[in-house]
Amino acid sequence: MTEPTEELVRKSAEAALGETVTSVDLMARSSNFLYRLRTTSGASYSLRVPRLRASALSPFWQHLQDVFGLRYGTQLLNVDPILHAVDEDGLLQAPRPVASTTVGDRPAYILTWVDGTAWEPDDFPDSGPVNERLGEYVARLHLRTYDRYGTLTEQAFDPVEFVTRSNASMQRMISRFWSHQPEVGAWFERHAKAMDPDVFSGHVAPIMPDISGNQFVYRDGTLAGVVDLDSYVVGPRELELAVAEMCLTRPEDFRRGYESVLPLPPMQEVRTYCRFWMLLCEGGRHPDVDAFLDHRVYFA
Repeated sequence: MTEPTEELVRKSAEAALGETVTSVDLMARSSNFLYRLRTTSGASYSLRVPRLRASALSPFWQHLQDVFGLRYGTQLLNVDPILHAVDEDGLLQAPRPVASTTVGDRPAYILTWVDGTAWEPDDFPDSGPVNERLGEYVARLHLRTYDRYGTLTEQAFDPVEFVTRSNASMQRMISRFWSHQPEVGAWFERHAKAMDPDVFSGHVAPIMPDISGNQFVYRDGTLAGVVDLDSYVVGPRELELAVAEMCLTRPEDFRRGYESVLPLPPMQEVRTYCRFWMLLCEGGRHPDVDAFLDHRVYFA
């Protein structure tokens, strides 16, 4: 999608908010164009405009749709379960939905602004308090268990379906994006197809499958808020933990925070499957499959 003009963003936001927008600042380009709005009342808001078309999703968003039933561009209308959880736990702040609108022919979502310092890398800051609070935050979400998995608002699938649905999606992605790396297809044939579907049936909870350092903001030396709510789903906690491991800078501090709430699950049997699940979301850009699967292995 072509980046919207500042004037178009301003007019759409003013119509939705009912007040004058004094500044529009583009803060990030990822799955969304993310803007910070300031108004005459002194309030700050974030405005997100999805960049992708439903007919041309990235591998990650196509994977989430195929496996969890999450439809790109609609999640921010349905994040109440995460907001309630964040409020109850009291560890972090999260943006609150304010209004939905359109920017040009695209949907757009206005949320409250969460103050804090943004962080660009996937790796979390090299800080004990950050990693420990992150572990506690993730574990407190994992306390909220479900019998079935799917989106935050509709858990449509039995956990034993996770491997079958994931493998079907993986196979489609390999044929579309990974034909130039035959070792990827070979790994799928040898290992993914042999995965025991029962290993993921024990504990499904709210998870962020692409968890990384840039989805949070930081203040006073620790985590202050979670600001990217788009990709939360209900799924196997091992998937989130296998991805989180790859971004941790202080794994023992993360473990301390997590295990103050819950024991870490056994990871050895499922880690490479979960890492492969995420590798395919890279869209055919990773040169070394084994290095990706074995990167930063911390938890037994």
